[in-house]
Amino acid sequence: MKSIFTQNKNIVSDDNQSGGKSFFERLARSGPGMSVVFTGSDKKIVFANDAFTEFTGIPEGKLTGRSFSSFLDSFQQRRFDILVNDFDRSDPDFPSFMIFELADSNGVRKSFYVYIAAVNDGDNDGEKMYHLFLLLDQSKWGMPFTSFESRELFLEQFNVEEFGTFEWMFAAKGVYWSPGVYRIYEVSSEKIGLDADYTTSFIHPHDRDRVLKLIADAVKADGNIDVEYRIISGKNNLKQLHCLANIVNDESGKPVKMVGSLRDITTQRTIELNMKDMVDELHRSNKALEEFAYAASHDLQEPLRKITTFSDRLQEKYKSVLIGDGQMYLSRMVASAENMRLLINALLEFSRISQTSVPFEKVGLDAILQDVMNDLEVKIEETGTAIRCTGLPSVEAVAPQMKQLFQNLISNAIKFHKPDMPPIIRIEVGEISDTEIRNFSLQPQKRYHKISVTDNGIGFDSEYANRIFQVFQRLHGRSEYPGSGIGLAICKKILEYHHGVIFAENIPGTGARFTFIIPEKH
Repeated sequence: MKSIFTQNKNIVSDDNQSGGKSFFERLARSGPGMSVVFTGSDKKIVFANDAFTEFTGIPEGKLTGRSFSSFLDSFQQRRFDILVNDFDRSDPDFPSFMIFELADSNGVRKSFYVYIAAVNDGDNDGEKMYHLFLLLDQSKWGMPFTSFESRELFLEQFNVEEFGTFEWMFAAKGVYWSPGVYRIYEVSSEKIGLDADYTTSFIHPHDRDRVLKLIADAVKADGNIDVEYRIISGKNNLKQLHCLANIVNDESGKPVKMVGSLRDITTQRTIELNMKDMVDELHRSNKALEEFAYAASHDLQEPLRKITTFSDRLQEKYKSVLIGDGQMYLSRMVASAENMRLLINALLEFSRISQTSVPFEKVGLDAILQDVMNDLEVKIEETGTAIRCTGLPSVEAVAPQMKQLFQNLISNAIKFHKPDMPPIIRIEVGEISDTEIRNFSLQPQKRYHKISVTDNGIGFDSEYANRIFQVFQRLHGRSEYPGSGIGLAICKKILEYHHGVIFAENIPGTGARFTFIIPEKH
């Protein structure tokens, strides 16, 4: 390697030899970072320092004459050609470094900032040579968008089909794509020499002016770009893209380039649109079912009223005639009519929840609870029920529905008490956990109240925790525990109407807990 330090005066020469090597040669070999000198014509290495030989594990003799491009993959080779071929341009805005990935002696790939400088100008029939200084990239970002200067921008550690990065040099009008962008645009990676006109030609005609204006505004205001737009790919496919980009300025504040990432969100947006259509259709279907339930329940009222009226008259007028089985049949008919009346009324209540004209207003839940306790006073006294409650908050709600909610929950707690134990009902206010916010898709910026109603009753099998909120879902026989089987379904629908949630828990050996979460403001 002595010749490289003697044949060219533009590198260094020193007559004071020590141990066969000049001072400058020893300095170049042992200096910090990895250094390589190569020829401009064929990029063959003429000098590599100790750090580079140690990193590659290739002896000095085998490195000399080997092309530096051989350490790069095909995509990086094209970028390296651009770096070398455009270095000597007079454009001061052209960067003198790029980021490349090289494999060490064990095959482990690492990222380096690669700086280039001219060793000589090639005049006087001398071989034009360049010096590369390779500095290990120490950045370890957890996400690809953490920094637009990080190595992910060029090397894409998240190398997935729908993601890519780009660099747009303003003065040179050159655009550099990562492999991911070639895949997104469905263009052959052999296409090089990209420019701004070629890149923007893919943008859908209806979106092009909007996107170009956003870019121009960002350049003027030194801002960022966060935009969705459509493209028509090289294979004539319509795609929806999400672009995040940042304008990079030089030391004087002049915009020199735009760097950013592209993500193909076509599938995501298609799914979202399909889901929106499905949700809209579900809302229409639910509304139609509610209207049907209301109409059916309302129309059933009149024939049921006649059955009840004539049953009562029959029982009064022919009580002495109807004996034995006749009296039993009549009693069962009257009981069935009463069950039908309760069921129809419950269906009407269920269908009216989302059709109410009562406005949302600030409601004190303490006052609501007191009204419910007054209405259930007789039942509370008969069963010896004890209701223990901490202070309840005020919320924006439909007051009659809040009363219905508490009445259904407390009535259930009383109904399903243990035969040998008076009911004890605890109503408490608790804190909402982060897990509940995630699981129930609550809005973090909103304030919610979490209220639980816990009893010491018979409880339920945990496998029915979700099913008990379904319409007509009964876990016990009607003769044992009378009711319509709609009470908890009404509770759930009331909470949904208030953009809240309700869930149930069985407490083995203790009872059941029903918890609802409701926003403070509508």
